[in-house]
Amino acid sequence: MLERVIWRGLTSRPLWLVLGLANMTAGVVIALRPNQSFDVEKVAQWCREWLILGVNPYSGVDIHANYPPYALVLLSPLALLPAHLVNAAWAIISAVMAVVAGWLGLNLTDERPIERSFQLSIGFFLAWESVRIGLGLGQFTLVAFVCGLAAVRYPGKIGRGMLLGIAMIKPQVGAAFVLWAILEGALSSVLWAVAPIVIGTLLFAARLGQSPLAVLGLYGDILRNELAAPGFREGALELRPLIHGLIAQPTVADAIHLGIVGASLLLLVVASRRMNRAGRALFVLPLTCLWTLMSVYHPAYDFVLLWPVAVAISVCVADVSRKAVVLGAIAAVQLVLVVDVPGLWWKLNGRPAPHAYGLLTTAVMHFDRLLVVALFAALVTLSFRWHPADHPVTLPGHAIPAS
Repeated sequence: MLERVIWRGLTSRPLWLVLGLANMTAGVVIALRPNQSFDVEKVAQWCREWLILGVNPYSGVDIHANYPPYALVLLSPLALLPAHLVNAAWAIISAVMAVVAGWLGLNLTDERPIERSFQLSIGFFLAWESVRIGLGLGQFTLVAFVCGLAAVRYPGKIGRGMLLGIAMIKPQVGAAFVLWAILEGALSSVLWAVAPIVIGTLLFAARLGQSPLAVLGLYGDILRNELAAPGFREGALELRPLIHGLIAQPTVADAIHLGIVGASLLLLVVASRRMNRAGRALFVLPLTCLWTLMSVYHPAYDFVLLWPVAVAISVCVADVSRKAVVLGAIAAVQLVLVVDVPGLWWKLNGRPAPHAYGLLTTAVMHFDRLLVVALFAALVTLSFRWHPADHPVTLPGHAIPAS
């Protein structure tokens, strides 16, 4: 009885459609409020400085640019919009991107779920808090995410490469798809991905009348300032802040962090090599998304990278009995993705001083990081145990790497 209730709740398309549309609408409304779409306003300002004024945004006095030069070139059409229309235009574009991301995630292969499988809907994704936050801040993660998913779906090596290059406007997002392409042997597409990056960087430097190496040097200085310990820029999902919180010596903490990153990457490579073609189509992209979430800077709205993970798990659920513990775990993860657990904890209990953190408070503070690690471990284990004979997978022709 309990299993049936949870199953119907998780697979109810009307329920998740209503929740997803309400969540997305809330994000758009937030984005239209004064001083809310801060990210798109900053990027539009940087693009105007570069394109219209011919000023290098990396040497800004108040807020210097931290997007790659090629990203500012690709996003430069924002500079041509009237300032009062930027927020509304980008909110609409981002809302469309959210829907497209949901659809692409469900259609990475031409597989049709069997009757007893756990069938997700686009609303399941649109209801996530990360979608609302990204919309409200005027972020660019959804654009990079959509380009990455489209690169997985697209069969041609040149088109796939261009999409991978555009996804790299947010390097921490695009890296998941570039790593996927490398593991899948689509090396030609990876090489083509360099084209928009190089061309964009050359155009950026040409507009300023500067050397491309000088431009890259300025951007490199900004990256070093954001990544260098101990005052590095902290995200909400990567492991580095957790390790630094447990280990007082920054050099030792970074060494341990790099060791974990390297070991988990090796595990990912080994796991992918043990998979057959059907297994790679199902697990490689979710694992690369989880690996990047663990390894490099990621704010909370980058949780959208878990969408391929959710889709992969939904396929595998058909291969296990509908036990309450399995469905309960899935429902719990979905609830976490809909509700901000650390934020809810602070609202209910207040935010204590760092020296007053106990074990429970520390766990809640780093809850999202621990969730990513748990999902990575679970999916690696599942990839070792899953066999395509247990679930008929029809692979499309475009699933063959375009190398």
